[in-house]
Amino acid sequence: MNNSITKTVLTITFLLICTFSKVSAQVLPTTSGVNLFCQGSDLTLPAPPAGADWIVKYSATQTTTPSTGVTLVSGNKIAANDLNTGYYYLSSKSTTPGSCESELQEIPVYVLKPLVVNFTPADFCLESPLAQVGAVTNPDATNIPDLAYQWYTVTGGVETAIAGATTKDYTPAAPATVGTKTHRLKVGYVINGNKYCAQWADHDVTVTAKPVKPTITPGTITGTASAVTF
Repeated sequence: MNNSITKTVLTITFLLICTFSKVSAQVLPTTSGVNLFCQGSDLTLPAPPAGADWIVKYSATQTTTPSTGVTLVSGNKIAANDLNTGYYYLSSKSTTPGSCESELQEIPVYVLKPLVVNFTPADFCLESPLAQVGAVTNPDATNIPDLAYQWYTVTGGVETAIAGATTKDYTPAAPATVGTKTHRLKVGYVINGNKYCAQWADHDVTVTAKPVKPTITPGTITGTASAVTF
């Protein structure tokens, strides 16, 4: 009898723990079925069923009873300013008076904060390339530690990827090309092998030619030793 009671208590406890874990879960980039958005993007739903309206509610954590209503723009859009990481719950209801509301569809959303990207441009001599040192702040490093890097040259607004330049810092190969070129460092989040929400920085880098060999003729140098008579 005591064993039966103990097993029952343990079962109930296990179910309560599982239920609490599910209900309190927060959305992560790895959450099953997650929808990823760059900060500043709208969430646009398909048009609601004919003769019906969407009803959307929000909760920061997973729940069966969402209570925070969301105002839609144009009947099917959550504006960027209102889009947050969390769970959105979607249902539909006919515009006919007395109609029932549908069951809820859960939509997990994760909003990616913008990366802060820059680099310090370093001008250099043709034969002695210097490193262009990147500086990246990842505001979501805890949940998304992996980043992708790509360096480019930019001419007339058109970017050209630099082969092999896929790390935070980039040192041009020698010999480089004389002149001033715009360089770009682009960085994005890496989630499940895909890249998201790239940010970039542009700076001009000037490469100067090696000076010509100086020519000094005899007699133009002063301060040399003079002949003396003993």
